[in-house]
Amino acid sequence: MKLEELPAASREPIKKLFTFAFGLLTDYGIRQRQYKVLCETMPARICPFCGCEGLDAPGAPQEDLDHYIPRSKYPFAAANLRNLAPMGSRCNASYKHMQDPLRDNEGNRRIACDPYLANGVSISLNNSIVDEAATDRIMTEWVIDFQPASEAIESWETIFHIRERWKRDILDEPTFNQWLGDFRNYCRSATLRFATDHDVTDAINRYEEYLSGCGFRDRSFLKAAVFRFLSVRCAQGCQRLWPLLRDLTGTPQPPNIRIPI
Repeated sequence: MKLEELPAASREPIKKLFTFAFGLLTDYGIRQRQYKVLCETMPARICPFCGCEGLDAPGAPQEDLDHYIPRSKYPFAAANLRNLAPMGSRCNASYKHMQDPLRDNEGNRRIACDPYLANGVSISLNNSIVDEAATDRIMTEWVIDFQPASEAIESWETIFHIRERWKRDILDEPTFNQWLGDFRNYCRSATLRFATDHDVTDAINRYEEYLSGCGFRDRSFLKAAVFRFLSVRCAQGCQRLWPLLRDLTGTPQPPNIRIPI
């Protein structure tokens, strides 16, 4: 129930009561114990809202246990442990602020993800656009699709600006080139041999499978999506990527092929 839906005379006393109850969670170490348990059970100590920002270990200065539903609007949820979820400082301070996951900026009701019950979301970059003409860059645009599409996922994206942040802060050209270099090092360390294009696509698929198994560590879930995209584009015969990938892996180029880099 929202604060404004309560009788006017009861609003301030209820706010004070549940603010006091929230303070007790800290005084008795309950928030700290909850954070420790969550860190021990999470696959990686990464902000679950953006999948990228690292969280400090238990015992460090207290990470944000954010009121997912803001206590200023929903005082009864102020001391509800299910309303407290670990959140990176950038997600909390720079993006979420006091936004209401249950209602948009116009006050319309929306479906939101439950941070303790949210189902897994797959990331696809397969609709991204390769720059077929330029020689100083590879990608024209990264297109990020969430699967399955749902209103709850779009609410999450709207609140935390996920597509904008991933494209700006992670999927930039220097990082993409660095990840290609990581793939080259992977191939060398595994002493893979490349004689045909089939060898290249096989190595890309193996590397993507390895990255998928790394989950959220070192943004591997996004790296895996990048190499799934490369595999799809290779299967489609992308003329911009093939010479680059052959050169990257030491695969012989067909006659009269110029590497567009």
